[in-house]
Amino acid sequence: MKKIIVFLLFTAVSTACAVAQTGSAFPDIATKKLSGQSFPVPDSVKGKYSIVGIAFSKKAEESLKTWYQPAYQTFIQKKKTVFAAEVYNVNTYFVAVVTGTNKVAAGDIIKAIQTQTQKELQPYVLTYVGEFASYKKTLDIVENDEPYFFVLDDKGVITHVTKGAYTAQKLAEVEAALTAGE
Repeated sequence: MKKIIVFLLFTAVSTACAVAQTGSAFPDIATKKLSGQSFPVPDSVKGKYSIVGIAFSKKAEESLKTWYQPAYQTFIQKKKTVFAAEVYNVNTYFVAVVTGTNKVAAGDIIKAIQTQTQKELQPYVLTYVGEFASYKKTLDIVENDEPYFFVLDDKGVITHVTKGAYTAQKLAEVEAALTAGE
């Protein structure tokens, strides 16, 4: 059985920091679905291998969008495609992080995300509104302009990290990290 994959949009981590994170527990983050339903990570995904990604800035969000089609076809659609030679049992969640002065406009930002997100992707989009500095420190996030994806094992421990816009090589590395855990 293929492991469940979860994508949460998270922010940039340098390659050196990514290596240092491997083996660490992913921090508890109180996210919500676009519907407003609470969906704490990693508690909501424990018991399954997961992919957690973070976009922390507008520039990171643009790079993150390059992952939508390949991630959808590889991990959500559940059929073989151009991007997916394997069929994974996948749940995918993209987390939008709203912090700082943007918190005042969080409601409007979340509505805009709903409006701009394709209907078939909306169930996989999560939001986080609040302080993020402690998470950046815990995850050794030193850049804000790249999306990062954390592969978690079934206990919420980070086993692999990649960052930046989509490439076939990065997707293959994520898939290898997932199949290594089976």
